[in-house]
Amino acid sequence: MSKEEILEIQTLISSNDNSNKSSGYSTLLQFQQHSCINPSSLQSLAQNSNSIISSTLSDIEHHDEEIAAQALKCLGFMIYHPSIVSELRVDDVNLVLDSLAKLITTTKLKTVCNLGVWCFSVQQLGVSFLVAHFHSLLRAIVHALDNPMGSLSTTFEATQAIMKLSGQLSEQMRDSSHIWAPPIYRRILSTDKREKDSSERCLLKISSIVIPPSLELSKVLVKDMKIKLLNGMKDLLDSGTKIQAVQAWGWFIRMLGSHALKNKHLVNDMLKIPERTFTDPDPQVQIATQVAWEGLIDALISHPILVSEKKTPSKDTSLQKQHSSSKTNCVDQVNGIYKSIKLIMTPLIGIVSSKCDISVHSSCLNTWCYLLHKLDTSVNESSLIKMVLEPILKVIFQNGPDSKTIWLWNLGLDLLSDSVSQKCRDAHCIETGHSSSDKSSWKQHPIRWLPWDISRLDFYLSIIFVIIRQASGATVTRDHRSHVYDAALKIFKYVLKGVKLDMESPSTNYDAVICCLNTLLTFVKIVCEDLYSDGSENYDVYYTSLRFIDAVTKELGSSILGSPLYKFPLDLKYINDMQSVDHNKHLKFLTVNCICYMDKVSPLVYLIVLYFHMMVQLTLKFQQSDHISQGMSEYFKFIFSSSNLLDNLLTCTGLLYKHAEPIYLNIWVAVAQGLNYCVCNANCKSLKESLSDGNEYYSICHLLIYPIVAHSEVPRLTSSNASGSMEKYPVSADEKPSLELVIQTWKSLYGSLSAGFGCSTTTNFSGDLCKLINRWLDENVSMLGSGTDFKLTYNDIDLGVLHLSGNFLICILEQIQTLELVSETSRSKSECDSKILYSIKNCLTFASKYMHLLRIKMVTDPPPSFVGTSRLSSALACFIDHLHRKQDILLFLEIISCPLLQWLSNMGVQNEGTNNNLKLLWNEILSSLRRSQPPLHFGSALLELHEPLFEKTLDHPYPSISEATIEFWNSTFAQQIIFDFPPRLLHVLDKLSRQGKLKLQSRSISSFKKCNTREEVGDALQGYRVAAKHNRTSKRVELVLDTQKDAPFSSFKKKRLELTEHQKEVRRAQQGRQRDTGGHGPGIRTYTNADFSQQGFDDSQESLDAIRDSEAILEMLRKTI
Repeated sequence: MSKEEILEIQTLISSNDNSNKSSGYSTLLQFQQHSCINPSSLQSLAQNSNSIISSTLSDIEHHDEEIAAQALKCLGFMIYHPSIVSELRVDDVNLVLDSLAKLITTTKLKTVCNLGVWCFSVQQLGVSFLVAHFHSLLRAIVHALDNPMGSLSTTFEATQAIMKLSGQLSEQMRDSSHIWAPPIYRRILSTDKREKDSSERCLLKISSIVIPPSLELSKVLVKDMKIKLLNGMKDLLDSGTKIQAVQAWGWFIRMLGSHALKNKHLVNDMLKIPERTFTDPDPQVQIATQVAWEGLIDALISHPILVSEKKTPSKDTSLQKQHSSSKTNCVDQVNGIYKSIKLIMTPLIGIVSSKCDISVHSSCLNTWCYLLHKLDTSVNESSLIKMVLEPILKVIFQNGPDSKTIWLWNLGLDLLSDSVSQKCRDAHCIETGHSSSDKSSWKQHPIRWLPWDISRLDFYLSIIFVIIRQASGATVTRDHRSHVYDAALKIFKYVLKGVKLDMESPSTNYDAVICCLNTLLTFVKIVCEDLYSDGSENYDVYYTSLRFIDAVTKELGSSILGSPLYKFPLDLKYINDMQSVDHNKHLKFLTVNCICYMDKVSPLVYLIVLYFHMMVQLTLKFQQSDHISQGMSEYFKFIFSSSNLLDNLLTCTGLLYKHAEPIYLNIWVAVAQGLNYCVCNANCKSLKESLSDGNEYYSICHLLIYPIVAHSEVPRLTSSNASGSMEKYPVSADEKPSLELVIQTWKSLYGSLSAGFGCSTTTNFSGDLCKLINRWLDENVSMLGSGTDFKLTYNDIDLGVLHLSGNFLICILEQIQTLELVSETSRSKSECDSKILYSIKNCLTFASKYMHLLRIKMVTDPPPSFVGTSRLSSALACFIDHLHRKQDILLFLEIISCPLLQWLSNMGVQNEGTNNNLKLLWNEILSSLRRSQPPLHFGSALLELHEPLFEKTLDHPYPSISEATIEFWNSTFAQQIIFDFPPRLLHVLDKLSRQGKLKLQSRSISSFKKCNTREEVGDALQGYRVAAKHNRTSKRVELVLDTQKDAPFSSFKKKRLELTEHQKEVRRAQQGRQRDTGGHGPGIRTYTNADFSQQGFDDSQESLDAIRDSEAILEMLRKTI
């Protein structure tokens, strides 16, 4: 618009003709509207604003209502737009304000009054102008609020003007609120909905101005309440307009503020209003009451409780008297607020406890959270926690969660988590006091949690226990229970982190640490024992108990829990019950002490026992899942990585032997995996440092044989009760893979321990382990081998013992031959040599016993990795292949020959694969005899020792066995002069020699003299003790370790030595018996011809005569060895 057009408008509005004025204002309004989207037009308008303003101000009081209204509209735009306001002169602005204030209070026209107030509501004038004219403006607006002309639109515009001025002049508006607020709050009782709504919107907008109220406003409200408002609310209630009444009550109680405490009678009368609406059956009325109740919170708690002032004494002695008076006033103030809080909390607790609509509960909890917010940092005080926080939380968690209340539980859990976690947050959060609850969708106001102290531990633990107990109810769904358990565990971990901070603080004394630990142990004990005693059959209860124990163990750490300074009585009902009925025979087998009821133990041992208790219950009642097994394994990894490994290992081993049954093997697997981790971990020095400890060493050995012991606990099968026992003690298909897991775990742990113990000079791990197994087998041989032989299937419990024992045996054999058998050059008859012999002897004794069990227990349908005759013979063949020294080979033959003979005798019932492995074993035995170092002498002594074995193999029905033995004979025994063959071999040797298969050396005198040397007799006797007894024609020959050095014998004396009287007597007796029997008696050709003089061996003719008496030979051997 051009300048000429603006001048034309100015001319028209300045005209005395009403039609021209009206036309000019219409054009100006259109131009103003256009300028909002056209910057150039707005600029032109701003430049000419001063000339237009003067004409407009003269027309707002025009007698023509239409022209006055148009002028006011144009004036409103001029003082609204910032670009135009900035161009106005100061005098013009003052004139505008004075003119508008005068117009509003003097005009008789509704439209003019309405538009005048509207101008105040839209103006954007400077604050300085408004301050200068504040009182005139306020009188004009209050005049409009009083609405003398009964115009609802005028009242509306007046409330808008109040909101505008409150935003611009908040301080002045607060100070004058007793003037302008009453006309507004009185209308909230109006029956006219539009008037009521307009007033409520205004109060909401300016609530920060009137709440908390000034003293003058409260006094005015008190008068109004007594005169009209209280009765007005009662009338609304009586008329059924309950929501409006209680909403008004909320505003009134807010605007009374702290002044309400000085008007108790009035407040008591006012409280009768919500008393009627709290219990109203209409949920909407109840919700409105909850919202209004926040007004009472605003009135009674207008500032934080100065608890710190209450607790902090003054240090200035000159002000003691003044401080004493101040302290008394503060205490009185705090006590008064406590009473107010009790008043506020009473209906809230009642509503949350009742069976109300969900929306009512939600509103009630919002009001409660508002109270927590208003308490500010005082909410962290113990007294207020008991008054405000604890009652509602306990009510929330008093019933188990379901689909209707899970949101309520979530609110309580989130709020509790925020409170507990504040201690563990970063420094910034601790300084500001804000928590993650600021962002919670259910909370409109942040709660200022502060880091808590140890005095609040009992409160948190009691709430957590209530949560767990209620979530464990039978009616709670699995999803809800799992969700609540996870949340409770999260809160509990926050508690533990806070406890650890206090326990590590230098300011915490010993008594406080003991008290804290005792509280935690008691809590965990209650969680485990009380929930279990309730007879709960839900899986999550036991699993969560394990997680709680795990949390305490890992969060506090072994440095605190394992300290020798902290000891507590083992007051667990679990241990007491086991002790009172404990008749477990395997505890007698255990060579280490077990913990007992009320023993003084470390917190860590206490927790381990509780952990075992929960694992046992889980195992008894539920099938194990992978994540639980993994969790148990991780727990024991942590346990065994601690500094006090010995106590932990002894505790675990003792507890396992209290539960020696196959069903608990999953626990053993977890313990073994944890220990194996510790052994393999290079950073874990605690085990390596404790290897020399006898208790720990034997505890490890007992731990390794636990699987066998556990499988032996179930009643054995016999031929008379086999079928019944199979039905009563089946091994389910689900448990079959567990044996394989046990075997793999055992192998891994044994291998790690063998490597660890290998460097020890004080232990012989493999030998001691086998000795312990042999001891157990000896003590239980009547159980395992009793009854008539019968067949075992995969599901028979005896098969479990065999399956485990066989695999353990194979592993030990492989370990000895790879780690303990060393080369001949590095091995000598030293301590190392005796250790290896010790290992070989005990291991082979184990193998012999196992071979015996395989013979008496025929297995059908064995597991895939079952160690039967075939696999064991292959392992033994590999084992003897690594033996080179004479004493090792002879020891092998001594121990294995008897069960081997049984195997060779039963080859007719074995499959081809088994027979092939037996052939391999026999061939390896023959090869070892050939390669022995020092070489063996293949004479009468060796034949007599293994007479039954050679009898069976020389004429074995399987050519692969017999041919190999014959070939061996021809290359060994056939090369020697043997004067006396064992009687049982005579018929076999005769048969094979006549067939031309077997060679025999002829007995010439020269060869006799050549062979019958002291070396021959020494080789024959060295390393043997022959104990022959008359049992018809049977003899028993035992092999003993050669403890003598392989030094060359001294040269033989050539002269004939005189026989002793005893020798002569024995010789005459033998010759007489030979004549009596014609050379065919039982004593003929039984033992080798040896000179048994006390001086040595003699090559005289008398020494060539065989001594036939077995007792004399035994006496001779004793003197010789």
